Amino acid sequence: MKTYKLIAIAAFALLANACQDQSNEILEKDSNVIVLDAKLPATRATLSQFENGDKFSLWAVEYNGDEVAPLQISGNYINNELITYDGAGWDPQRTLYWSQNPCDFYAVYPAIEPNSVEEFPFTIRTDQDSAETAETLSGYEASDLMWAKSTKVAKSDGTVKLAFNHMMSRLIVNIVRGPEFEGELPEDVTVHVYNTATTAMVSLKNGTLEKDPSYGSKTISMRKLSNDTFDAIIVPQNIERKTPLIEITMEGIAYLLDYSMSFQPGYQYTVSVTLNTSPDQEKIEISIDGDVGDWQ
Repeated sequence: MKTYKLIAIAAFALLANACQDQSNEILEKDSNVIVLDAKLPATRATLSQFENGDKFSLWAVEYNGDEVAPLQISGNYINNELITYDGAGWDPQRTLYWSQNPCDFYAVYPAIEPNSVEEFPFTIRTDQDSAETAETLSGYEASDLMWAKSTKVAKSDGTVKLAFNHMMSRLIVNIVRGPEFEGELPEDVTVHVYNTATTAMVSLKNGTLEKDPSYGSKTISMRKLSNDTFDAIIVPQNIERKTPLIEITMEGIAYLLDYSMSFQPGYQYTVSVTLNTSPDQEKIEISIDGDVGDWQ
């Protein structure tokens, strides 16, 4: 009887050790999996945090000692991996494992297919009031190009932290009823931005961009946040006062506003337009002023 007990105890111990070894193997395997922690500026295009189904593109290049490999379209440690937010965390299309060497990580939101890491075209939407669908981002959010880089991250760091930054500019137009404006603003108010370049040449490697005038100037339909507040993503550029910048349309009448602005990456610009009804109520007097601040 004692012999049987010893055999049973020994068998149980072997089974327990095997389970422990398997558990350690799983833990070791899991520790090799890259975990991503992506953060947005507080004022992302949706004015919220990442949402279920959001996607960004990810690249990684390896170090060899103190030297890091150059970022390329292909041939990197990670090549344009599509990363999707599931509401709780980030899921790549395939499991990503740590290199034995540290890596630099590059990320772009929304997900893109660039043809060069040095310079590729990115065009913002002209209809930024278009709504999101099951297949596409809204016109506004699809225009909000953001870039992140995390340098020399190793397996021992545990997580790749990516802090995205806006590459474009944001324009906000507030319509203010002056003391002499009679009644409420009509429901059909629309606002457009005129004479703006909508395509930029972007550096994936450096996170910089410049407008590309070869695509010409176009008109942007601003997103309507409320009946008196509109916003739009703008390619960084200088716009001279000699050309109309903003058009406000209400009840079939368009009001063109000349305004010079120098849009810089990562900044938001607020333009307040005050409307006053003249004593004869036949025209609207308009005054305009602006404000600039960090878009963070």
